[in-house]
Amino acid sequence: MESKIYICSSIHKNRKGMRERGFIAFVSIVLSLICLYYLSFTYYASKIEKQASAYTKGNSEKEQYLDSISKDTTNFLFLEYNYADAKNRSLNLGLDLKGGINVILQISERDLLLKISENSKNPIFISALNQADNKQKASGASDYLELFFLAFQEQKKIQKSNINLSSSEIFGKKSLVDQVDYSSPDEMVEKVIRQKVETSIATAYDVIRSRIDRFGVTQPNIQCVKRSGRILVELPGVKDIDRVKKLLQSTAQLHFYEVYQPQEVYAYLELLNKRFLHRVKSTSFYSSPELSKNRVEAIIEKKNFAKEKEAVDKVKKGSFFELLNIQKALRLGNIGLVDAENIDLVNKILSDPQATELRPAYLRSAKFLWSAKPEYTTGKKKFTLFAIRSGVDGAPAINGDVVVDSEKSFDQFNKVIVNMRMNSEGSREWRRITEKNVNKRIAVVLDDLVYTAPVVNTMIPDGRSQISGNFSIQEADDLINVLSAGKLPTPAKIIQAEIVGPSLGKEAIQSGLNSSFIALGSVFLWMLIYYTTAGLYANLALVFNLLFLFGILISLGAVVTLPGIAGIVLTLAMAVDANILLYERVKEELHKGKSLRKAIDESYSFKGALSSIIDGQLTTLLTGIILFIFGKGPIQGFATTLIIGIFTSLFSAIWLTRWFIECHFSKKKHLSFFSKLTEYFLKNIHWDFLSKRRYAYIFSSILMVIGLISLASRGLNLGVDFVGGRTYVIRLDRVLTPEKAADQIGRVLIENGRHSSPEVKVFGKSNQLKITTKYKATEDNPEVDDELVEKLYTALKSYLPAYLSMEDFKNVNEGQSLGILSSVRVGPTVAKDITNGAFLAVFFSLLVVFIYILIRFRKWQFSLGAVISLLHDALVVLGVFSIFYGFFPFSLEIDQAFIAAILTVIGYSINDTVIVYDRIREYISENPRRPFRKMTNEAINSTLSRTINTSLITLFVLFVIFVFGGETIRGFTFALLVGIGFGTYSSVFVSTSLMYDFIKRELKKSDKPYLEKY
Repeated sequence: MESKIYICSSIHKNRKGMRERGFIAFVSIVLSLICLYYLSFTYYASKIEKQASAYTKGNSEKEQYLDSISKDTTNFLFLEYNYADAKNRSLNLGLDLKGGINVILQISERDLLLKISENSKNPIFISALNQADNKQKASGASDYLELFFLAFQEQKKIQKSNINLSSSEIFGKKSLVDQVDYSSPDEMVEKVIRQKVETSIATAYDVIRSRIDRFGVTQPNIQCVKRSGRILVELPGVKDIDRVKKLLQSTAQLHFYEVYQPQEVYAYLELLNKRFLHRVKSTSFYSSPELSKNRVEAIIEKKNFAKEKEAVDKVKKGSFFELLNIQKALRLGNIGLVDAENIDLVNKILSDPQATELRPAYLRSAKFLWSAKPEYTTGKKKFTLFAIRSGVDGAPAINGDVVVDSEKSFDQFNKVIVNMRMNSEGSREWRRITEKNVNKRIAVVLDDLVYTAPVVNTMIPDGRSQISGNFSIQEADDLINVLSAGKLPTPAKIIQAEIVGPSLGKEAIQSGLNSSFIALGSVFLWMLIYYTTAGLYANLALVFNLLFLFGILISLGAVVTLPGIAGIVLTLAMAVDANILLYERVKEELHKGKSLRKAIDESYSFKGALSSIIDGQLTTLLTGIILFIFGKGPIQGFATTLIIGIFTSLFSAIWLTRWFIECHFSKKKHLSFFSKLTEYFLKNIHWDFLSKRRYAYIFSSILMVIGLISLASRGLNLGVDFVGGRTYVIRLDRVLTPEKAADQIGRVLIENGRHSSPEVKVFGKSNQLKITTKYKATEDNPEVDDELVEKLYTALKSYLPAYLSMEDFKNVNEGQSLGILSSVRVGPTVAKDITNGAFLAVFFSLLVVFIYILIRFRKWQFSLGAVISLLHDALVVLGVFSIFYGFFPFSLEIDQAFIAAILTVIGYSINDTVIVYDRIREYISENPRRPFRKMTNEAINSTLSRTINTSLITLFVLFVIFVFGGETIRGFTFALLVGIGFGTYSSVFVSTSLMYDFIKRELKKSDKPYLEKY
């Protein structure tokens, strides 16, 4: 009877195992196909770019070539692709890999408050603004409005006044009459003002987004930083840096224009249609560099230029009307509905000198403007063309600053409408304009783009208008933001900027790929040697892990940076840890005399290795989340890869590797988990670690004291992230020593009558320098950037070739090998903000670790031992950076990447510590009456093989990245090398020893040589 029950149980387990294996196989295949689908976009886009590069041979026509074929569809891998869509959905590379510009724009909230108050002169209001300014500069706090509101209440007490924010002297103005009255409490007014300011910042965001879309940047990253008045803009691949800066910082221009009726313009367009055939055939048409005769011939000969060839063929037939799609446009009450790829061609025709001469007198001052948003008809993106009536020098009918309020509501048919209200001056003009244009259109134009052109139904006497149309709620919100553009009082200021040239980006990609391949190859080889057949399955799981990781990153639109690549490689090295834990547990169970099948089953259970794996990965995950919250730019990219990597690693290591093993068992009954090298570690290491803890305490204390003395005397080499300033990477024609370069540059940098000596280091190549200066660091004026670049050029001119002009020196163009390769500028306010964020990130990491271990292990001694150990690791890394900066050939600079390294060390070190703690807890649960000292020593010894194995792999991976990964992340990887090296030491010798001593005291007080209950 018992044998029957046993057989039935075995059959049930086999069936359950088959179902689980089937489910894992299904999930793995589906996930792999999805990830391959997303990766295919990157492959396809890269393939097209290589073809373009080969065809144009570095000529600037490359961009025009890609534009012309961007909409061409191709069947690839059984799917239909075009370059534009593939590029937008391909792997998003950061500035350090692709080149480009990253800026933080500051919208002056002080100026916005002045604008809303209609430039109030109230002394309490002005004092509160000044106090908020000073506090923000001192503390680096990003929420200016909160500082202002607190300062206002403080100033009321100081000046003994009962005035409220709703006073007519401050915010109780006509423009806010519908939202604020004289009796409104300050709390309510604060909400109204915050909403007004946020609306203005949202407008600025929309304006910047629109400008960038017109600029044609692929994969831009634009984000509003909440409650800070800041907008983060990242534009990878941009080369014309000066143009971008002007584009981002110029004030938004909102105007209202009268629109010509289509019948008023039709005769002129018909004339152009008749004359255009002659213009195409004449040689003068090919005179512009954008569309030379040779290029047109190349277009026609090259089959890949199908779209542009089709457009040129249309023009040869004299069909300007076909380009305008004039019949459909007229039905809609417009003069053109043009395919996106034909817009440049239409613009060339309309702006041609002879086309301008053909204009009748009444159209001399007309402006031809495009709609801001496209329409999609027959699957194609089309833009509407408007003929705008302007005055002298393009003057509008009314400027947008007369709009005082706008909001959305619903009409009687529950359709969204936008209500707009103007001030008294605007109302008078609006009455005149609307009376003149009944049953005609008036265009709302922002930055020369038409956002809407509603028909005037009747004269509007009081400046209160309703704009109706088939608006969605999102479109209505966008229009409200546009109408609020007139409230933007000042241009946005660039308070932080990072510029990376394409040449430096390509070098970074190459060095990153080299280090990644070497590191991963080494990991694969080690796992194969150490674990033989089981190591092969672990390697297969790592390949899938890499596939999943990149597929998910692409699907989320995440930005991959150089620290991100380091994070990916490091994540994979840490992912090996889960397999090592599982395999080491299998070996332990085998040496207890259990069968191979039972050893595997128990190792892949929570009583086996799963508990340790999840505890270790969860602590690292919590650190990654904190890093993501408090980090910025590349650091968030690093945190993103770390977080995603933890989930993909858990899936691939726990379930996928197990699936490979089960498939192996379905064909063979034996599987090798260890070699003779593994056996040596398992049988011959039984050391009394706790007996050596006093030596560890002395060694660690000496390290920390030396580090603290250095920190107090030498300090740290703080980068511009923390102190503000500007950093440039410059490549010269020949070698110049850092000392001589600093002397020459210092002579031309004179501030307040004193020479401002920069910090200069060799950066990578011997003729490449990294120059950091605090010259006029507190000034946000963009003119200082130009001034400083000119001074650098003057100081280093003798080390540059004679042909390299000032413009070539400062513009980081593709293919440029000399001059400025990258630059970073951080304003003082942002620097303080970063400092505060870094401090909070480290503090919360330690706090979260303490709380998690306290909850998981239910003893404060475990938490305290772990946190002291983590502080030890962080102080050792800080001490090393303090002692050795200036002595090493690479930079030991404290920047955001360093903070990422410290937090990564915390996550890695706590992972080691938790695994030892888990084994102690397991021993206690098995036999709580055993001596605690013996259990602790056995826990360290039993996990030592895993600790050494994982640490060696991780340290070797980091060493490879350190040597081959390029200068950009050398300081970052050095911090990781030091931190993880000492983190491994501290998890064995410090954290466990401290925990033992803390608990030992508790046991002595209770006269118990062991723990009775846990």
